[in-house]
Amino acid sequence: MVDNRMRDNHGVSIQARDIHGSVTVYSDPDASAPGWVDTALPVHRSDVRELGTHNALPGPGGEGLPPYVARDVDGELDRRLVAVAEAPRGGLVLVTGPSAAGKTRALAQALRRTMPDRMLVAPPEEADLRSLPTWLRERAERAPQGWVVWLDDLERHLSASGPTPALIAELGRVGAVVAATIRWNRLEALRPTSVDHTSAAEGVGYAVLKTPPIVVERRWNPQERERARAGGDERLVRAADDERFGVAEQLAVAPLLKMTWLGGPDNGHPRGHALVAAAVGLAEAGVTGSLTREQIQDLHTVYLSDPPPLPEEIDRAWEWATRPRGGLAGLLVPADHHGRWRAFDYLATEDALPEAVWRAALKVATEQDLFTVGLTAYRAGLDDIAEAAWTSPAEQGDTDSMFHLAFLLKETGRARKAKSWYRKAADLGHIDAMLALGLLLKREGRVRKAEAWYRRAAAQDDARAMALFGMLLGETGRAEESEVWFRRAADRGDTGSMVVLGILASKRGRKGDAEGWFRRAVDQGDPAGMFDLGNLLKETGRTREGEAWLRRAAELGNEEAMYEAGLSSEREGRERPTSGAGGSSTRTPGG
Repeated sequence: MVDNRMRDNHGVSIQARDIHGSVTVYSDPDASAPGWVDTALPVHRSDVRELGTHNALPGPGGEGLPPYVARDVDGELDRRLVAVAEAPRGGLVLVTGPSAAGKTRALAQALRRTMPDRMLVAPPEEADLRSLPTWLRERAERAPQGWVVWLDDLERHLSASGPTPALIAELGRVGAVVAATIRWNRLEALRPTSVDHTSAAEGVGYAVLKTPPIVVERRWNPQERERARAGGDERLVRAADDERFGVAEQLAVAPLLKMTWLGGPDNGHPRGHALVAAAVGLAEAGVTGSLTREQIQDLHTVYLSDPPPLPEEIDRAWEWATRPRGGLAGLLVPADHHGRWRAFDYLATEDALPEAVWRAALKVATEQDLFTVGLTAYRAGLDDIAEAAWTSPAEQGDTDSMFHLAFLLKETGRARKAKSWYRKAADLGHIDAMLALGLLLKREGRVRKAEAWYRRAAAQDDARAMALFGMLLGETGRAEESEVWFRRAADRGDTGSMVVLGILASKRGRKGDAEGWFRRAVDQGDPAGMFDLGNLLKETGRTREGEAWLRRAAELGNEEAMYEAGLSSEREGRERPTSGAGGSSTRTPGG
């Protein structure tokens, strides 16, 4: 069995959190492996429902999930999985999109196509993953084709003992790749605010979420809908014919659940609606853990209208909120077997969260969740909530919280206090704190001390630290040593370093080497690599392929590619006013 989590009304959910910038994986060689390691199954034998796929309405004959319908993103999923499987240090394939878009099933099917005989492990929410490389190495004979570490709803795995870039690299060295999903809104809230390789300050967020994601869209395009109809399953045909919603979200009755919730106050269930709203609000504030009935009830009155309609009795409200609709899921779904709950993950609110919700989040959050509450509050512009969320765990020795608290203090003009927290975190081995402290020293003109911190960070086998150290060496005129560190970073999977090395090779006239570096970055989904590869291909006469990569880079948000596409469209408009087509103009990489 790999049923270690819960979605809808079955299983147990997963949670963990990344040590931001940590690069040393501390494994206890004597630690006994938990049961979920020894119950691993080959990918082709895993049940997609146990991996987290939403249940679907049963078919006329009581059939379970309908057949999988190929999505246009399948090819990209396959390519990315093959690339990380072939990489010496493995890697993370991260799939994102809205709730009920079909992320989990698309990724699970891609694993079946590309690596059916690998052994799949699905860690539960409370799992400490730091010893996982040791456990998998000890069981190598059970997995001659290698391992897959499955992390559905990655935001619930981001803990101090959860996935980090260094842990993913160590897993790669024992033959494991990591496959994960995360909802788009959580990715936006939790990933670093800056992924610019020119900056030593990463910004707030989880370093592991820098991985370029593959997006699964909620809405299905006409070709995908036609494939759904062609399968013959009545449920797929009905869902494909209703173009108001995506096919996957209709199969999971997600629109029905949302309409039921929003209609609660007008249909005699204002208290039931408020119970669900309280759980939704806490989740959106960053509380990824499950909630007790009491925690939800304590907050729900915030969501009763003023003056409220006569609310129903609390037991009736709970029955309404938890009753499965369509035989699948309630608005509140059980998160474990101990009476704890979560809101169905499709439900969301567009309104700003009341202050009472943020204060409640600070009270009910675990130490792991406090970090995420701080991130979410910071993104919402609530510096006081973020500071409160990070201060307590920082004082308890959590280096992630120290680093982010220092970042916030620096932003709000308390530089001396920020520097003190950076130094505390750096002394405890926090890589980004070392880099941030080095940057502060560099700006103060203390370059030798800055270099010492950069070198110490790079020596921890962290790819990003190596890249930034290489950049510092280049800035101080040591080009040869700089390139050595860029190569070390690239060998450890740093796509920014691959792009830098490609640009250096191109400037030296080594176009073949440059193309090789750019393609390595592209294989890992790096938009900057796509942009520079596109320009190089156009320079060397392969215009059609080059323009295709430039368009792809622009689609993924690369600003240079978007700028070029804008210029090209403007130029096309001037030259051919009646044409709606746009092209791309050549621009030298980095120019």
